[in-house]
Amino acid sequence: MRELVRDAALVLGAVLILGTAANLVPTRHLAWWGKGHEPPMAGTDFKLIDAGSANSIRTTLPRVVFLDTRSAAEFAGGHVPGAQPISYTELQTQLTADRMAQLRAADAVVIYGASEETDIEQLLAQELHGRGLAPPFVLLGGVLAWEGAGLPLGQGGGR
Repeated sequence: MRELVRDAALVLGAVLILGTAANLVPTRHLAWWGKGHEPPMAGTDFKLIDAGSANSIRTTLPRVVFLDTRSAAEFAGGHVPGAQPISYTELQTQLTADRMAQLRAADAVVIYGASEETDIEQLLAQELHGRGLAPPFVLLGGVLAWEGAGLPLGQGGGR
């Protein structure tokens, strides 16, 4: 039993020492967000928008693009009218030159997901902003807030 306690203490000590040393090396910090950059920041990488305001810009501006980050099945079950599906994990293939040109020409870009959790939407907004777009909007509450506000849903489609 004594040997087991001693071995556990040695392993714990080694982990603490090596972990501390690894974090002291500037280039070795773990990338918790995106590509190891700062986390997306509201007001810099994206702007938050509520469902009513998002619908107002959808109906008043001529070129508004809505990007839906949900699965193809969720998208087919109902989405913001005119929305385009996009997958954060497949950005390299989905952000073609033509699509980037369309997003650059848009009066506004609104990104939404399934619910109040907007981590993926914020990362997507940061990526788009990093590629030269004006900070996109992230819809607060996602499609649930859109539905909850009694706003129309389009049907069908998919990736």
